[in-house]
Amino acid sequence: MKKNNKILYISGDGIWNSGQNKIYHKHFSIHTTKNYFISRELKLLVSHCEVINFSWWFGHPRLIKKLEAFGIRGTTRIKSIIMHIINFIAKSIIYLKIKMGFYDLIVLCDNLFFIDEAILNKIKRLNTSKIVLLSNVSPKYLLTQFERECIPYYDTIFISDLGHEMEWKDLGAQRVIRLPISAGAPNTYQKIIGKVGDNKIYDVVFIGSLYGLDSYKLEILDFLISKGVDINIWTSELRENFINDFPRVKSRIKGSAHGEKMIKILAQSKIALNIHILTQPWGGNLRLFEIPSAKTFQIVDKCPSDWFIDGHEIVLFKNKNDLLSKINYYLNNDHERIRICNNGFKRLVKEHTYEHRVKKLLNTLHR
Repeated sequence: MKKNNKILYISGDGIWNSGQNKIYHKHFSIHTTKNYFISRELKLLVSHCEVINFSWWFGHPRLIKKLEAFGIRGTTRIKSIIMHIINFIAKSIIYLKIKMGFYDLIVLCDNLFFIDEAILNKIKRLNTSKIVLLSNVSPKYLLTQFERECIPYYDTIFISDLGHEMEWKDLGAQRVIRLPISAGAPNTYQKIIGKVGDNKIYDVVFIGSLYGLDSYKLEILDFLISKGVDINIWTSELRENFINDFPRVKSRIKGSAHGEKMIKILAQSKIALNIHILTQPWGGNLRLFEIPSAKTFQIVDKCPSDWFIDGHEIVLFKNKNDLLSKINYYLNNDHERIRICNNGFKRLVKEHTYEHRVKKLLNTLHR
């Protein structure tokens, strides 16, 4: 039975409308798919849900990227003017939408480059809608000053990593609730995998970011390669000045992998390595739930014990030597590896789908 709510979902990472036949788009980013699945579940679970989404490129236009790359004189001024216009358009659309109709709940999630204190203040004056933020990042290290100033205006902030709770509260958050924002979409993943099969053609894979904040990831990957681990790497967040210091890692990078491509790679891998960004002290990134969605064995540095059980549904590593030992062990013990990844998939289906997340979010807000 649908809850009698009118919800407005707002995102700056885009949300793809899957239509009748396609279930996933191979070119879409990780965040895009998350927003698609969350908004889809909201539409299924509440009586009325509308969506405003802006493409990631709307807030980061290619023109600005090209200007910055060429270092043309006056680029900073041009960039400032363009961003001012873009933000004005985005805020005007949101404000007019809310002004035209009352919403019980306004949910904001991902890449909110257009949200500032002024627009939230105007929304608060328009009606009594609850404003909710879904966030999986450290507000102390990864939010802009404008974004930090918005924090007191949110009625509830849902976070993934318990280690971020005090950061949000120190910045003025009214109510902070730990709920993994990330989740799995096992039905979608298995439909995609069914087209290509899951024959294991890779021993170990890593799919994730490798930039300034992730230098320790490069050190771990370099260590594994130096010890003879056959690891293939896909990354979209690559900075040449960092990667050039790790030629062994650079030689193993196969490109980027999103959407269907990422799912197929995971399904065809014996082991998927997951290393969290340092600003996530407890863990809870997207990959933590995407890997079991593909029925793939995961070795990860962080995972709360109430999400997956170490040694039964997932495997944790303590340091690079421990990681090397566990990779070698599970590559040589197929039965154990398959047992754990099957258990991880079952746990995901039971507790960690986007349907579970949205139901818990709505139930929490109705208490």
